[in-house]
Amino acid sequence: MRLQTSAISIIIGVVFFMSGCSSRTVQVKNSGFFEDYTKLDNAKSNKADLSKYKNIIVAPVLVISSISEDKQTISQKKLYKEISEYLTSAYKKEIENSKKFKLTEIKSVDTLKLESAVSAVEVHFDDNKWDDFTPIAMGVNVVSYNVYMDEDVRILGESRLVDSKNGEVLRSIRKIQEGEKIIIKNNSLEFNDIKQAIDSWFVQVREDLNRY
Repeated sequence: MRLQTSAISIIIGVVFFMSGCSSRTVQVKNSGFFEDYTKLDNAKSNKADLSKYKNIIVAPVLVISSISEDKQTISQKKLYKEISEYLTSAYKKEIENSKKFKLTEIKSVDTLKLESAVSAVEVHFDDNKWDDFTPIAMGVNVVSYNVYMDEDVRILGESRLVDSKNGEVLRSIRKIQEGEKIIIKNNSLEFNDIKQAIDSWFVQVREDLNRY
């Protein structure tokens, strides 16, 4: 029985190793949050006049998990809910402290809507510009395990400001959290494993919000 158990453990380890290696061949770079990534960081859209807007609606933060809902574990669903609620609350607090905007839930001609998403990506350290990354599951599975263990996972945040009445996208931003590693301590990704990285990433977001 002990020999059989050891054999099973070895097989599982090989599967994790092979899956981790195969994840590095994935070429898709976008999460799908933006409809058109060719317009991202477009000079015209980033200089849209926001002077007429006085209020902001904060939409719940979307967590792009890369794991289909039917394959998500209970703990993973709990993680995504925690992340969304934590970041949504952080955005709202920033707006409440803003000297320029007021937080609201009512659409009007002078109101913006902030839509945002976070996801996990595998970074490649030979990329000096930090813009060559591969989406990875927000959670541990047979594909993402080795990437998390290698500490190559970072938080990617995407957001857009839209006119709350007509839906026109006025500003789009994509930012990656460069420095803070996501380190898993067990066989699953917990909120405490990712909180420090999210907090570090949000520091960059706060600077953007203050520039609006």
